[in-house]
Amino acid sequence: MDACSVLKKAYCSINKNHAFFREKFNNSYYLGIEENEIEFLNSISENEAGVLSASDKMLSYSVAVMYTAALILQEMAKRKKIEYSKEQTACLLDGFYLIQIAEHPFSDKTVEELEEILLGLLTDGIELKARKKTGSERTPNEIVKYMLDLIQYDKTTARNSSIIDPACGTGTFTNQITKRFIESLNTECEVESVKDALINKKQIKAYDTRPSNVYVTKVGMIFQLMEAGLIVNMNEILEFMNNLPVYCDDFLKSKDKADFIVGNPPYIRLQNISKEDRKFIKENFVSATGRFDIYTCFLEKSDGMLNKNGKMCLITSNKYLTTNYGVGIRKYFSKNHHVKKVVDLFDTKFFGAAVLPAITMCQNNTEDVETQYVGIKTSQMKPDCSLNGADELFDFIENNAGNGKSYVQYKNNTIFEIARSKVVVPSDGKTWNFSSREENTVKDKMDAKRNCMLGEIVDVSVGIKTTADKVFVQPMTKEFVLENNFETQVIYPLIQSFNVDKWKISWGTQKKDRYILYPHKENQDGMKAIPLDEIPNAGAYLEKHDNVLKRREYLLNVTSRKWYECWVPQKLSKFKQKKLVTRDIVSSNSFALDEEGRLCQGNTFFLTKKECKFSQAYADLSEHQYFCFLLGILNSRAMEYYQKMISGCLYAKKYRYTTSNLNRWPIPKIDVGIALEISKYVEKIIREESCRKELEKKIDRAVYNAFQFTDDEILKIEEAI
Repeated sequence: MDACSVLKKAYCSINKNHAFFREKFNNSYYLGIEENEIEFLNSISENEAGVLSASDKMLSYSVAVMYTAALILQEMAKRKKIEYSKEQTACLLDGFYLIQIAEHPFSDKTVEELEEILLGLLTDGIELKARKKTGSERTPNEIVKYMLDLIQYDKTTARNSSIIDPACGTGTFTNQITKRFIESLNTECEVESVKDALINKKQIKAYDTRPSNVYVTKVGMIFQLMEAGLIVNMNEILEFMNNLPVYCDDFLKSKDKADFIVGNPPYIRLQNISKEDRKFIKENFVSATGRFDIYTCFLEKSDGMLNKNGKMCLITSNKYLTTNYGVGIRKYFSKNHHVKKVVDLFDTKFFGAAVLPAITMCQNNTEDVETQYVGIKTSQMKPDCSLNGADELFDFIENNAGNGKSYVQYKNNTIFEIARSKVVVPSDGKTWNFSSREENTVKDKMDAKRNCMLGEIVDVSVGIKTTADKVFVQPMTKEFVLENNFETQVIYPLIQSFNVDKWKISWGTQKKDRYILYPHKENQDGMKAIPLDEIPNAGAYLEKHDNVLKRREYLLNVTSRKWYECWVPQKLSKFKQKKLVTRDIVSSNSFALDEEGRLCQGNTFFLTKKECKFSQAYADLSEHQYFCFLLGILNSRAMEYYQKMISGCLYAKKYRYTTSNLNRWPIPKIDVGIALEISKYVEKIIREESCRKELEKKIDRAVYNAFQFTDDEILKIEEAI
């Protein structure tokens, strides 16, 4: 029988006797479970499950996972000819005896298949939606092995070292750790010395907040010990099951120390963390800055728990390298100089996580303040060699040190650029872009030659975030607006990201163009909600959709806000000004000029003029000419190069354009006459598409000259982008 069938049958059997199992296996973990986390169970539940709460359904599923793991252990014991009494069987299957399922459902599986079932019980049995809130994602074995190699946890070190997996899941890392521990034992090693190492000395520890994960991880460790012949009877199985230091607890609250820490911590954003945990984290972790993700706290905690010269290696999102919420952890690491290596996997898609991963390796010493960086991303360049799998790729990385770039063909269908450099990470929380010295020389020159920063001459604002676009935006075609006779004071053309092309806004010509219903008015205190009785037609529409709008608890919890407001409104007076607009995520600089006073959606940023010395220097230009001049600078290749130096690369070679990044852009000093020329080039590009390439080259040359770039520096920029 396949594992999914066993899980389904066990789950349905448990639901028939749920009161018994709830009493036996209840845990505080299940209290906060919500309906959206158990949607995947609706397709396998029977009628009996229909009356159960989300918490009860998750408990049933977790018990089914534990039962399936116990059956695998029982099957392994049978194959190892381990004899056991009915009483011992009852102990192994304690609490499971009411589950009705075929006897020995895994008798047709190989040992390798049994191991694979164990490791996949969490991530392969749960759909992505359910994993998102818990941040669970299974790490491929090739990456696990590489990370253990990086920290040098192997047969020469494992026997007398302590190691922790801070978020074990179903044991992907702990499984490999146990294998390496077994390899470190001498051939005469007896079970008593293994007990001493694993139970008494607790040399391998693991943490997880989910009870079923703890259970399955223990089963996986015992599975490896049985396979190696180190467990030979049922009493030993039960002793290890009861005493292995795999804890159903929060690693962030632990006080252990270890020689090695390795794993894949959960990715959980601030909004999905309970208020109680949020308070604890804010009070105890300097890495919890901005709208943080909990994995940054795992990085800080793991580093802080290392023994002298101990090593830590975690795979996390790479966002902490460049985002605002990563400021705290970047400051922490820049002070202690513990980060020895970062392997940024960018868009390589080594596993199914929705994030772009990076491997961070730290050591608890400060002898070397430099960090070795390896960046792997997809490329179109001609490859230098071919590699057949992840193991070969990671071997190639470790065997080719130093600075520079290589291009490899991976598995015959993808070309990877592998960039290597060794740098001192920036202080004060600045972004870690890990550019080569040559690339940084160009960037540093732009900073040195700047007249001012972009944030000094424009206000950078994010567009409107409604948090209910299906009410405020998606239906709002011209026909829908007229049909409902909405009041003109709340209806505005909306610039969405797809409307923003390089140089100009395309709006009013596509079927997907939309207006926005914007129930706000501006007064001296900012934006306020318009009373519904002042907009009866729009008000009736909003009340019709109050079931959607009132579900936004974060809005209702703010006493000064109305239930029908947009979550992040912006002043109408700012939108009415001339402005430059960019998408928030795009592969290259694509700023456009809007002079129609349209509103902007939350997936765009817009730039409005500040009165300052810079703008006064170009007082001879009309406002239209001034904005065309700025537009030319921002769309130049030099500025695109700068953006890519300070911003992390996302999937498909796209970059995120944020307020903090844009504010840093260096603006060079340009003579008024040259500024007027750039303005005219931009005006012509907007009018006439045919001569665009030639005019863009002229603009690029003017900006290059303003930064006083040499031909070699220009070549570096052109090659890089």
